[in-house]
Amino acid sequence: MRSIYILLTKSTTICSKVVYMATRSEFTHAAISLNGNFDELYTFSRKYKRIILPAGFVTESIFEGIMGDSDNMDCAVYEVRTSKSCYRKLERILSHMENNKDKYRYSIMGLPMCHFNKKYDRKGKMFCSQFVYYALSKSGAVRKDAEPCLVKPMDLSRLPEAKEIFRGNIKDLRSGCLNQSIAAVQ
Repeated sequence: MRSIYILLTKSTTICSKVVYMATRSEFTHAAISLNGNFDELYTFSRKYKRIILPAGFVTESIFEGIMGDSDNMDCAVYEVRTSKSCYRKLERILSHMENNKDKYRYSIMGLPMCHFNKKYDRKGKMFCSQFVYYALSKSGAVRKDAEPCLVKPMDLSRLPEAKEIFRGNIKDLRSGCLNQSIAAVQ
């Protein structure tokens, strides 16, 4: 068995505040990690720290960028245990998307459509939770019970395959990751 991690966050960015105002959800952003270090998270988000657009498929880290600059960002981590074959399939999906990231864009219209529970699926366009659910279901790590374009960040926390393993602020998550790395070296 292998572990995949879903990181849900709520930042103080304008985009996060807008999503929160519309959803009143505890978390407004989702990303996926293949390791518990969270140094390489895959998601759909802004490409540059200081400006909202352009946005698309990106890699993030809890140590850099918006997450790295925030110590009070609320977050939760969910672990999905899966077979080695599903894990390898997810690696291939992420690798393909990374190698073709210029073909992927953020689905700006997908956000309000999802909020109103209206299917809006456009080739090469996704928002964060849509992408995480798409990748997990396509790899077979989770059972596909919904249209990816209708999945909100909080829906990921309710996946039967997802077990919450951390809830707190991003500073504590970073500290825990660093402590695990130091312990592994000793």
